[in-house]
Amino acid sequence: MSLFPMLTFEKCLTPFQCTYLARSLNRLLDPVNIAFPGKTVPSTSEMESIVRIMVSELTAARGDEELKKLSTNNIVKAIRDILNKCDNLMHFGSGISDIASAPTQYHVKNMQVMNVLCTLHSKLEEVPADLSVGRTEVWNMISDNVNSLLNPFSPDRAYFQHSPRHRLRIEKQDIAGCSTYISLIEEAVTHLVSNYLSQLSCKSTILPKLKEFQDSLISLYLHHLCMVRPLGEGGKMKIATDIAEMERVLGGLLDEHTVNEQFKVLRAFRAVLFLSVEDLSTVRNVPRPMLLNHLFSRAGDALLSPYKVAGWTPPQYVAWLYSHPYEVVDMIQGTIQWYEDMIRESGAPSFDPIYPHIIKLLQS
Repeated sequence: MSLFPMLTFEKCLTPFQCTYLARSLNRLLDPVNIAFPGKTVPSTSEMESIVRIMVSELTAARGDEELKKLSTNNIVKAIRDILNKCDNLMHFGSGISDIASAPTQYHVKNMQVMNVLCTLHSKLEEVPADLSVGRTEVWNMISDNVNSLLNPFSPDRAYFQHSPRHRLRIEKQDIAGCSTYISLIEEAVTHLVSNYLSQLSCKSTILPKLKEFQDSLISLYLHHLCMVRPLGEGGKMKIATDIAEMERVLGGLLDEHTVNEQFKVLRAFRAVLFLSVEDLSTVRNVPRPMLLNHLFSRAGDALLSPYKVAGWTPPQYVAWLYSHPYEVVDMIQGTIQWYEDMIRESGAPSFDPIYPHIIKLLQS
């Protein structure tokens, strides 16, 4: 059979295919429009129904790969229409970033929309087609909104530092006293979980974002611990107790107490507190920059911490650590260079006993 008649036959079918696809798109968009009447948030069952229609359209096109591909494009269009309608339902005013108190009607509605998006994302996993583009766009919107919810608590916005009642302080009086910062952080985490995260019905969908957030808080905590100075034996015992409490508090962010990498680092740092300086260079499960910063806390007054040489406060140094993770060792080397020059100029008889251990760790 010649190719020409086949091409002519396919050309004759093109108008019918276009008509079919147009009607298919209408079948996809009509229930979307019904589910989003004005400012009302769709129900879970409505989203599940929409996804079932998507599956039905793909099933009808399963006999022709080209038609299935075109039907998949229609589904992506429907997904984008859902995302656009969800975006229009959400409130992005200035007050939405204030989550220190009880949720407002705008917070509640935003979380209802997030539940819709999570339902859509989880149900799209069941669709027998390559909808990676559509799923990615849904996930990106979920991710952006979870970030907005958690942002006031995040290290770069420093919720714990700016709020007078929830301030992450690892200071001498905290170590000597009852570590009030632990109860303040627990209060903040409990508030976040009970008043906000509890309203998210598809928590399993956003679990990766919660783990990422949990990791950032542990990292923030560890960076502050590394700069506690001076640090005596009593302080070490107190911090070891606080670390155990912090693990319990931050574990409350998730329904399951998964021991992820940052938790392992937190536990390892508790052991580091009681190691001799000679043994610190053998530690492998705590990042080298953290070990280096911790070594300064064991030094005498003349060997200043890097943030003091730079003229910064500890919170400023932590903020810099987050934005320049690959430059920390260089900064510490610069601090050591400053210290070496200072010792030579002052004519001091010797270096601090911690100095050679910092050099060894820098060179490891």
